[in-house]
Amino acid sequence: MDSPILKQIALDRGKTVAQVCIRWVYEQGACVIVKSFNEGRMRENIGIFDWELTDEDRSKINELPESRCNYDFFVHESGPYKTVDELWDGEIIAGQCNQTAFVSSD
Repeated sequence: MDSPILKQIALDRGKTVAQVCIRWVYEQGACVIVKSFNEGRMRENIGIFDWELTDEDRSKINELPESRCNYDFFVHESGPYKTVDELWDGEIIAGQCNQTAFVSSD
């Protein structure tokens, strides 16, 4: 969210960085699940549907280094998890789940 590229795209489009990020995920065809109980943020989140990223915007975003998770939020010396090993139970590995999913035949 601190990316100068994302900030510039947001400024150019008159949107927030969060809107640019959510719009990019939406344009990838992925399901975006956002969580907010703040009315202003909920309205902001809905504001991704009345515009599109340009090809140049998408290209710039695609070139950003990928970051799948920032463990600093969960892992900290004064937090509930002191190490990533304490946080990560190994249940999900490379997009696969070690548990059998329940599928109804109905």
